[in-house]
Amino acid sequence: MTTSMKTDDTIESVKGVGGAFADALTWLRILMMPLVAFLIWKGWQPFESGGIDIGLTILASGLFAIGALTDIFDDFFGGNERSVHRRFGFLDDIADTILVIGTLAALTFVIQRAGVMSWLFFVPAAVLIGREIVVGLFKGYELSRYILPDSFLSNLKSGLSMFATCLLLASPWVQAWIDRKLTATEEVASVFATASPTIWIVGQILLWIAAIISVVTAIDLFRTDFSAANEP
Repeated sequence: MTTSMKTDDTIESVKGVGGAFADALTWLRILMMPLVAFLIWKGWQPFESGGIDIGLTILASGLFAIGALTDIFDDFFGGNERSVHRRFGFLDDIADTILVIGTLAALTFVIQRAGVMSWLFFVPAAVLIGREIVVGLFKGYELSRYILPDSFLSNLKSGLSMFATCLLLASPWVQAWIDRKLTATEEVASVFATASPTIWIVGQILLWIAAIISVVTAIDLFRTDFSAANEP
C-alpha cells in the first residue's frame, strides 16, 4: 500500500510539473504576439522607407511558428485545457486567438501602409478579427467561466488560421527562396503588390477557409448552453 501511494504521488508530481510547463508555454504564446507584431511593423516598411527587411521577416515568421508549435506541446506535456494539472488551461484558446489575431492585425496595418491592400486578404482577415471581437463582447463572460469541449471545426479553424497566417507572414522570404531571383528590395516588396505570388495566394486561400469556418463556429457558440456543455 505504501509503495502504491508513493508511486501515485510521483505520478501526480510529474503531471503537476507537466501542467506547469504547459501553462508556461501558453503564456509564452501570449507574450510572443507583441514581439511578432513589432517585427512586422519594423520589417514591412513602405518602399520609400526601405521596403521589406528579409531578416526581420524570417525572424517574425520563425517566432510565430514557434508560438504555433507551443499549442501542440502544451497539450502534450500538460493535457488539454480541461486538465486538473493546469492552472491556466482556460487561456489555451485565448492564447491562440491573441497570437493569430494580433499578427493578422499587424499584417493588415503594414499592407495598408504600403498601399497594396487587396480585398482578397482584407476580407478574411477582417472576418477572423471581427469574429473574435463580437464573440468576446457578447460571450466573453460565459467563455471566462466555462471551457467548451473541443470540436473538429474549432480545431480545424484554429489550425488553418495559424498555418495560413504563418504562410502569409513568411511569404516574402519563402517566395524568394522558391523563385531564387528576388534579390532587389523592389522585387521583394512586390510580393504584396503582384497578382500571383504563389505562397501568398495559398495563404489567402487557407485564410478564407478559416474565416468561413470561424463564422460557422461563432454561430454554434451563440447557440451553445455553456453550463450544460460543462456538466460532468
